[in-house]
Amino acid sequence: MAGVGELLFVAAVCVVLAIAVGQWALKQRRREDLAAVAARNGLEYSHLDPFGCTRVAFPLFRKGDGRVAENVVWRDREDGLPIRGFDFSYYTESRDGTGNVVRSHKHFSCVMAQLDGAWPEVSITREGILEKALDLVGFGDIQLESDEFNRRFALRSPDRRFAVTLVDARMIDFLLSTDARFAFLVKGRWLLVVSDPVSPDLVPALMGVGEAFVEHIPRVVYELWPSPFRDEEGKPLRAGDEAYGLAVAAAEASELDPWTVLRSSPFHALEHEGGPEYDLDGNVVAPREEDPWGRRPKPLPE
Repeated sequence: MAGVGELLFVAAVCVVLAIAVGQWALKQRRREDLAAVAARNGLEYSHLDPFGCTRVAFPLFRKGDGRVAENVVWRDREDGLPIRGFDFSYYTESRDGTGNVVRSHKHFSCVMAQLDGAWPEVSITREGILEKALDLVGFGDIQLESDEFNRRFALRSPDRRFAVTLVDARMIDFLLSTDARFAFLVKGRWLLVVSDPVSPDLVPALMGVGEAFVEHIPRVVYELWPSPFRDEEGKPLRAGDEAYGLAVAAAEASELDPWTVLRSSPFHALEHEGGPEYDLDGNVVAPREEDPWGRRPKPLPE
């Protein structure tokens, strides 16, 4: 009997190892595929998050007991402001009947595009699972004159005037053309597009959806809610995290540990001025663990 028990234990260990190796192989394959897709489409790529995308306090980035952004691709739009695509996941912990900790994971594909503004929060989502995952249910649904839009989307914002100005007839036509497959969220200087996970070859297309949203923002929005983030010549200021991203890219290219290199590489981000951390519309962000899997050292000291 002892022999049978030992065999069962060995078999169980082998199964666990096989699952772990399989998951590692899938993650590695996705990294390789995304790097290849980025190269073909003129995008930069990093398997890390060199910009700290989740520092902007979108509700999705504050969910769960642990979260990570990775496989980031990026480039500048024609207006000179950045657009980025990345994988995002978070997990929640619970205990099963035997007291063991069980983790439940949620995975998304995301796009962030910097906006030439500093605007109130707005969410445009389809009613359903994705909306619940973003914690947007009950936030106050704004009805527009388009019955079709109202049936397919939930428009929410604490600033109704801004929301109805942003979502004009032309924007409604664009949103309806997406077949309600994505969630669109505006916060401060950023647009976030959230999707169910997409394959690497579709990431550039998802970035295109984000660009199309920006292109459909009505001109009157910029006139009524002008951006305070402009230089002396009136040009939009970038988010200020590029120096950090370049330092990560240089560290990766040198085949050194990026986080070791970054500890001695000063950078300045417009969103963070020492002391508390702020999102891009000026709200204090509570510190949260951004590396739940322990893959890098603690955040850089101030």
